[in-house]
Amino acid sequence: MFLNENDKEGKLIGQNMFMRTSIKADDGRNIPIMTMGPICIIPELKRQGYGKVLLDYSLDKAAKLGCGAVCFEGNIDFYGKSGFKYASEYNIRYHGLEEGQDASFFLCKELIPDYLNGITGEYVTPAGYLVDEKEAEEFDRMFSYKEKKKLPGQLF
Repeated sequence: MFLNENDKEGKLIGQNMFMRTSIKADDGRNIPIMTMGPICIIPELKRQGYGKVLLDYSLDKAAKLGCGAVCFEGNIDFYGKSGFKYASEYNIRYHGLEEGQDASFFLCKELIPDYLNGITGEYVTPAGYLVDEKEAEEFDRMFSYKEKKKLPGQLF
């Protein structure tokens, strides 16, 4: 996302990434959907509405590309303003969670009305989102040391 259409510098202020994935339906079908994230805005422009503008714009683009639904991990207080609901309301389970475990972080939005109607199943995390911690630590050692921090809003 650029600061504005008239910005001559073309300063990039945020981004949102989408990846294809699916819901493994209980009836054996794979229902194509997308997941997204991370979505981010540069620190000096946070809490000024740009995140919602970027989110809504990118969801509109995904819908125009034929995406039926988006599922991902996020905070309902922010994403609910753009129409996301708890995925459990669509009968979609988060992979690896046992029944009854808290999945309030797992959200969904239909981009095509009734796309998930009659579907029950489990969300499949794309392989590109899975990180081997040992490999990541090895990679990190190639760079100068930086303290790892957990900042507000991070899930992990």
